[in-house]
Amino acid sequence: MGNSTGVPDGDRLLTRTEIAAMAGVTRAAVTTWERRAADFPTPRRTAGQDYFIESEVLRWLDERRVPSHRRTRREGEHTTYGDRMRRHGPVTSVAQESAARQLAGSAPGPRESHDPRDTEIVRELMGPLAERVGGADRAVAYLSLLSALLFLKETRPGCWQKVQAYVIPGAEPRSSTALLKLVGSETDSVLLAMGSLPEMQDALARLEPRRFQDLAQVVRLIGALGPHAFQLFIEEYEERAQLRSREFFTPLPVARLMAALGRAARKSSPSSVYDPYFRGGELLGAAVDTARWGRDRPGAADAPLPRLLGQTPKRVTLSLASMGLALRGVPFTLQLKTRGRPWEEKWPQEQVDLVLTNPPFNMKDTSQETTRTGHWPYGAPPVGNDNLAYPQYALSVLAEGGRAAVVMPNKAGNSGNAAERAIRRALVEQGVVECVVALPDKLFSGTSVPVCIWLLRHPADADDHVLFLDARDLGVMRRGGRRVLAHGDVRAVLDSYLALSPEEGPVRPDGPPPASVPSARVDREALRRNDYSLNPIDHIGRPSAPDFGTAGMAEAEAWAEVSRLRERCAELDERTAVLRDELETDRVRQAPRRRATLVELCEIQAGPSHALLAPRDRTPHGVVPVVLPKHLRDGRVTDSADDRASLKLAERLTRYRLAPDDIVCVRSGAMGPPAMVRGDQMGWLMSSNVIRLRCRQGAGVLPRYLLAALSRPDAVNWVKDRAAATAAPFITQDALGRQEVLLPPLDVQREIAELLTLLGERSDAHRDLAAAITRARGLLLDQLTSASPSSQDSEKEPRS
Repeated sequence: MGNSTGVPDGDRLLTRTEIAAMAGVTRAAVTTWERRAADFPTPRRTAGQDYFIESEVLRWLDERRVPSHRRTRREGEHTTYGDRMRRHGPVTSVAQESAARQLAGSAPGPRESHDPRDTEIVRELMGPLAERVGGADRAVAYLSLLSALLFLKETRPGCWQKVQAYVIPGAEPRSSTALLKLVGSETDSVLLAMGSLPEMQDALARLEPRRFQDLAQVVRLIGALGPHAFQLFIEEYEERAQLRSREFFTPLPVARLMAALGRAARKSSPSSVYDPYFRGGELLGAAVDTARWGRDRPGAADAPLPRLLGQTPKRVTLSLASMGLALRGVPFTLQLKTRGRPWEEKWPQEQVDLVLTNPPFNMKDTSQETTRTGHWPYGAPPVGNDNLAYPQYALSVLAEGGRAAVVMPNKAGNSGNAAERAIRRALVEQGVVECVVALPDKLFSGTSVPVCIWLLRHPADADDHVLFLDARDLGVMRRGGRRVLAHGDVRAVLDSYLALSPEEGPVRPDGPPPASVPSARVDREALRRNDYSLNPIDHIGRPSAPDFGTAGMAEAEAWAEVSRLRERCAELDERTAVLRDELETDRVRQAPRRRATLVELCEIQAGPSHALLAPRDRTPHGVVPVVLPKHLRDGRVTDSADDRASLKLAERLTRYRLAPDDIVCVRSGAMGPPAMVRGDQMGWLMSSNVIRLRCRQGAGVLPRYLLAALSRPDAVNWVKDRAAATAAPFITQDALGRQEVLLPPLDVQREIAELLTLLGERSDAHRDLAAAITRARGLLLDQLTSASPSSQDSEKEPRS
């Protein structure tokens, strides 16, 4: 049996001293009761302190009458210590209720992104500062520190002021240990009032700050964060920690999709939500967020928020989940279950409306026996893994009308294992599988395992169809090779589910748009023929195959794009020919040229030294892109998500920031042509290995003409020759300043620059045209080689 870290709704946790005060006895009396009575409630110990669940204490005290010599004038002969305790302190936790009222607020809306300033601050907090404060192996403890500080800032302004005052320079002698103890103890007191066992003081004691100043900097940065930064901590921690399957968190868009699917399937907001493996609490939090957004609908403003329940075997993230849920201002009960699996104990006691869970994959049965024990109405899972144990458990705790959304590995849907196939068969035959959504890969950090969402329904709502949705092509790639679902992607999946649900009907004037992701609604007979596969890819072809109307539309759009680009290319071809004819006149060829050095024409600035901008300052997690030689391509500056600096550092290095029309040259390394800065690249930062040329006003040179002159092979070779004179290729600022260029009059420079710019646009347009033709060709190939709808139908007919 796991140790419970949560308490029943309305309950709270009490120390021996609090019990004594509420029961009107001495602390010694409580100790005596505990020592002499075998049935006295068992305490839960954490952070060096014992805590008792109030309801258990009350039940015991209700059997103990107050002796006559201990009664007050208001107490009769039948008064119990339980009666007295109720008078001194209500059964429901006032502290928890008041805290919930204080903390009630909404997370950022589904379309909203995090404040860019918050994103920058969190990235700075999770950068080198994390190792200096937490140590190399203290990632979870450091995450707890950040969360606790933000939690105090939002819930206990008085305590937060004490924390801030402690880090002010000039105060009396300060220590990291004392500050961490202050933060931990204050956070624990808030968690305790909300019905969660305190863990924070123990967690923060594991931190090893190198300097107090680093810890003080963490406090100052937290003070600048907005109230919705909590989720950013989770996302940054997960991305950096590269967690394993049983440790990583559920990406927020996936959590919101699961919560929205569950709500849509029920046709109403659930009154209770349960996660038997709650990780960081993100699925439970998404259920609350979804319910809040649902209140915006007409007539739903007073809809109650769901009650949250959860279990986890991970003590390290218990307090983290508690703080995240408490910040949402809803009742919750979280339980630590360090041994066994959820199905080995009846909890929660009541059925729930919605189960949302992302269980660990391929976990072995804890019994290590050759057969499964327990009640398995759809078949005993193999002892090799628990993949098909979690869906069955989720179904077992659902109330009538309830739904469960479970993250499952794709292979669970069509595994050849005999036991797993038998379970899928039972699930399909009993009609409890409502929908399966195939998700894109690389959504989770540290793993590329493809997954699905299984949406299950209570057996009372059984149906003989399963809806399959293929969302594998949704999302965009972000830094570190991680794929992220946008709000539009989540909305597309949800709309497709609504459009194809039988209750909704195929066409509704006021309903959702038609399905926008590849889909199929498959009946039970077809599932039988397909060996009861619950993997969407076994039922849905690629986008062009299942829906010929959609495929034809995509092909038409592709050829329309080809026509548009062909017209654009023709226009640029004609304009180029006109300009070229004009430039071939004697006026241009015979225009006078003057010689000038770069130092005469430009302000020349080398990049910052390594002391100012070290390699460790360039991370994928900053805000301001840093330009290196590898980013100078085809006369342009390209972006790289892997090389960014913090906004704070960039503001200190103002003289090294770039402006539109700056020319950037290689300073060290492989010498190549320079590149020009675009208008949208204003403020980017030079690295140590580049040099900036900024044309002087009145110098008689246009930046685009100068870029063309310096890109000539003879000009690039001139730089290579000077750079090769050093041990490693390197051009000094002085040497580059001596390079000469020939300058015609400004009007001629302008004509030349215009033609070269036009030629660049023409080259890009022809490249885009070639890509569009290739895409249209692929769509046409799919159309010509795919089976027709009629032939597909004939293939599905049972064989005689």
